[in-house]
Amino acid sequence: MRGDFSRLQSRRRTLMVRDRRWPRVVSHRRNRVLRSVAAAVAFAAVLSMPPALAAADPGPGPAPEPGGTVAQVRALSRQAEVITEQWKLATDRLDARRADADRAHSDAASATAIADQVRAAQSSFRAQVDRLTSASFEGVRVSSLTAMLISDSPQQFIDQMSALDVLAASNRAAMDKLAAAVSRTEQAKLAATDAETRAAVAELDAARIAGDVAQARLEMGRQINLVQERLGKLTSEEFSHYASEGFTDYPIDIAGDTIGIRALRAALTRQGAPYIWGAEGPTTFDCSGLVMWAYRQVGVSLPRVAYDQSRVGTPVVSGLLPGDLIALYSPVSHIGIYVGNGLYLNAPQSGDVVKVSRVPWRDVTAVRRIG
Repeated sequence: MRGDFSRLQSRRRTLMVRDRRWPRVVSHRRNRVLRSVAAAVAFAAVLSMPPALAAADPGPGPAPEPGGTVAQVRALSRQAEVITEQWKLATDRLDARRADADRAHSDAASATAIADQVRAAQSSFRAQVDRLTSASFEGVRVSSLTAMLISDSPQQFIDQMSALDVLAASNRAAMDKLAAAVSRTEQAKLAATDAETRAAVAELDAARIAGDVAQARLEMGRQINLVQERLGKLTSEEFSHYASEGFTDYPIDIAGDTIGIRALRAALTRQGAPYIWGAEGPTTFDCSGLVMWAYRQVGVSLPRVAYDQSRVGTPVVSGLLPGDLIALYSPVSHIGIYVGNGLYLNAPQSGDVVKVSRVPWRDVTAVRRIG
């Protein structure tokens, strides 16, 4: 009797073994019934999907997990991913505002230099006007009647009238130049003041955002430490359930020469690279870091935040192609690169590696095409 019980236990343990590449479900009668029901529900869901997404869905998802511990750790890891994306977004905003402040300071310096130059020209024009005005009051300003009376000859009269015309024209030109210089000086001073104001506002924003970055960094560190602590307590079986399904030996030789396919080929060379929060390659990645690195290899610069990546390029509503970006959740906090046949390449979560997995269509919130 004891031997039969031992053999039964051994058989039960054997049935619980899972393949590291794709999960296997213990094949007893009740699970077959459940799978039949699940398949019917999945089929109905596929019928309600857009044609391109429904055609690409490879089928039902992974087997149920052995307990709540794995689900809790996975949820903590998701929260850490969200916080990491928030930290990266805050850091990008900080960099942008600091750049705004630098540009505003540069604009202010340029405007001040222009104001100084115009002010110097204004002084020159003002001196010229003063000389002409002084000359007029010293007797050069002569009326046409006086010029005729004091002239000894017609030619002398003509010469004196010409001198009057030249003096008047010079006076008008000098006055016009002076007025223009005064106007340009005022405009340059206003531009300098405006630029300094913009610089001050940008610096205040940068200081505030720097506080947000520091707080986000602190929260991210706490969350990462918590996840790593929980991961360290998982049993081997629990960790096998925690690790996302997928594989790390997907063929790299994908045909095509679009920007997306070339970026995908580059990304596929990173299969098996460890997931690290905030990492941007070339040996470790998080989800958006992998996407950014892959497209950088083909000369395309993408934002480093998943949410921002999900807004570049053009939206795809049908006819998904390899290289398209697959964004998940609302707000977007995870992203990968479509491979084809309902699969995508992604850096899943802490403790995992870059791999090709099934696209979780129910979580997809955006599909974008670059190029």
